[in-house]
Amino acid sequence: MKPAENQVDHILQRHLPFYRGLSDRNKKIFRNRTFFFMRNIIFRGGDGFKITMEHTMAVSGAFIQISFGLDNFLLNEFEIITIYPEIYKSTVTGMYHKGDVNPRGAIAISWKDFVQGYETDKDNLNVGLHEMAHAWFFSISHIRFDANENTYDLLSKFVFLSEEEVVKIRHNKKSIFRKYASENVYEFFAVSIEYFFEDAKEFKQELPNLYRHLCLLLNQDPAEGIPKGIKVENYFNKDNLTGYLPKSTQLQIPTEKSGVATHKRTKPFVATFFGLQVLLFIYAIIAELDSDIYFLYVNLILFSVFFYWLFARTNKEVDIVDHYMIFHRRKKTIRQIFAIHLENILTVNLDTVKNIFLVTYLHHGKIKKIELRAKNEYSFLRFSKLLGSNNVVLKKQGTRIPRIKSKNRWRK
Repeated sequence: MKPAENQVDHILQRHLPFYRGLSDRNKKIFRNRTFFFMRNIIFRGGDGFKITMEHTMAVSGAFIQISFGLDNFLLNEFEIITIYPEIYKSTVTGMYHKGDVNPRGAIAISWKDFVQGYETDKDNLNVGLHEMAHAWFFSISHIRFDANENTYDLLSKFVFLSEEEVVKIRHNKKSIFRKYASENVYEFFAVSIEYFFEDAKEFKQELPNLYRHLCLLLNQDPAEGIPKGIKVENYFNKDNLTGYLPKSTQLQIPTEKSGVATHKRTKPFVATFFGLQVLLFIYAIIAELDSDIYFLYVNLILFSVFFYWLFARTNKEVDIVDHYMIFHRRKKTIRQIFAIHLENILTVNLDTVKNIFLVTYLHHGKIKKIELRAKNEYSFLRFSKLLGSNNVVLKKQGTRIPRIKSKNRWRK
């Protein structure tokens, strides 16, 4: 290990318990990411505080701890981190803070409270993790779309599931989270991150559904000692259904259809083949060929129409039955289906202009997408209502979070 790396290793070992628990290989990844993070952020001292490599490295490590399981481990929407020696007076609120995050790109943190947060994991109070969680939340919320990791969809699902626990806390019912978590969606997420790293086993035991979605979101599981790369199939064991179901199946398809079908575009070779037959038939008329040629071309066109009907038409209906979103196609006495369990659906994005549903779901440990198109506006609205009544996370034009409303919504 190089002298500079020895110094960095010493700083991270001293301040971050998460780093101390990593393997040598993961420690090297952590150090490299921390270096990269530092090069992309401007650090400065507040109230005349003279900051050193120890301050910048430790604070950077707090964010790398949160994003360690992800490929995208940077805060792209933030440029400045100000480190104060202790609590400071905010120029925005006029109050004294231990830390705060400005969504416009600035983070502030008290070094004294940062150190205290990592010195004990008994109180689930960690200002470093708390403020970095805020920054990460704002960064993902601003981007909205993440085709590679589907982070926005995963975060939307977590926020959706959070509301039940928020209502419990606001009504003074028993919860592992402190009261402050019920302030709003941002505070609930930040407090969840603190508990996730400092009291993971109790979090997992008391709120298993929220915990597993946070594991999926961050791609790590502190309760099981997995700092990077979970196996999704071990957390979401509701099997999706594929294949053929007999008429006697318990999944009874309602007689009233949803009017939504899987969207299939005409395959290029089908359209080309069909168009070629039409052109040949027109040529036969113009060239005044004999009747046998006419008969041949007519049969070719009929065959093309059948070929188009067989391979290119949309023929899958969609319904929601018994906690499944079912795509079914009837064939004599059997029904061919693909059914996604509703728990495995992360979000459904509604395109209200084109009447399209984009379903993001889990299948065999991978995140996949399927596009559905409604036949008309009425069926689009009907199916949207059906999804909502089954507690599926709905987005409109890509936007979903925040969901948790102000406290006044749940007054007794």
